[in-house]
Amino acid sequence: MLRQLLRKILFDNSCSMCGKNRVSQGYICKQCDLKLKEMSFLKKRNGLYYIYLYSDFRDVLWDFKFKNRRLLAENLKIYIKDLIATLIEDEKIDLVIPVPVSEKRRLERGYNQVEEILEACKIKFESIERVRNTEHMYNLKSPEKRRENIKGAFLIKTDCSGKRVLIVDDIVTSGATLMELKEELESKHDVAEVVLFTLTVVRKYFKK
Repeated sequence: MLRQLLRKILFDNSCSMCGKNRVSQGYICKQCDLKLKEMSFLKKRNGLYYIYLYSDFRDVLWDFKFKNRRLLAENLKIYIKDLIATLIEDEKIDLVIPVPVSEKRRLERGYNQVEEILEACKIKFESIERVRNTEHMYNLKSPEKRRENIKGAFLIKTDCSGKRVLIVDDIVTSGATLMELKEELESKHDVAEVVLFTLTVVRKYFKK
């Protein structure tokens, strides 16, 4: 059983999107590549910029974060690099901040998936600290518990005064993480404006 699991993790070359087709290079098969190209355009709703609905992108994001497919960032940049660059230009962004992971999560995973995407896209950013090992948000069902979980979790040492800041995340469920960071920047760092962007968003976020 353990041998089969290790073999799947180490040598699995199935497509991260459909899980069926074998891939000789990268992690996205030709059929899913075409689908992603059709799906990949920048959207904005309720003050949030995003590219994909989470339901359409769930398996790709899961592989990226939990199956050690770090190099998926190289696949993803094909679809999103120009979109993020355009957003930065249109919104006149001065500073890009990826949502940080805790030290515990970084040690478990080996990387921050948001930083990996930005680096692959050659987008400059400033890292901030996550000073508390918060619970996984998907384990917390109520918005109140999510807000409590993330409260006071970030430490920002970068000079953000007077700047237009873009916060980048990989998934938005309730919006608690982005709202906590936005509040921190607006209340303590005298920013000009905070713009919110996520790779994926769950559909229920828009039903709040």
